[in-house]
Amino acid sequence: MKKLQNNLDERQEQALLKIEHNGCWLAFWGLAAALLIEQIVFAGDFKAIIGEWIVFMALAIYLAVDCMRKGIWDRRLKANARTNLLVSLIGGAVVCVFVIIFAWTRYGDFAWFVLVAGLISGVVTFALCFVTLQLMAGSYKKRTAAMEEEPEELD
Repeated sequence: MKKLQNNLDERQEQALLKIEHNGCWLAFWGLAAALLIEQIVFAGDFKAIIGEWIVFMALAIYLAVDCMRKGIWDRRLKANARTNLLVSLIGGAVVCVFVIIFAWTRYGDFAWFVLVAGLISGVVTFALCFVTLQLMAGSYKKRTAAMEEEPEELD
């Protein structure tokens, strides 16, 4: 396939990459916030958020798969159990609070039900997130080890 001519110099290329990076994360976190807000506003009507959910999931899966394929974990976080535990706890806590708020708006008369639902959701989210991150960290470590053994390809 014929390569298109790049009209940017090195400084412009770096600036463009930063703009694209910021735009990607703005879209990711903007969609996440929109999904949370719409779930509260539309009281669980999944049909109201299906479009945003599909785009959010496609973006999340693409980022995860492509980063793993390229042997990239994160710019600041390490791929270890301690970090995975902390991230999973944060994820579980966010889900717990979200479910409590969501359930409270619909079933405020059943305070114990709301709290139990929130706690169960938070614990399940924590467990799933931790297991998934541990599996991905193991895969990442294998991938980076394999990449370090491969000779570099010349273009």
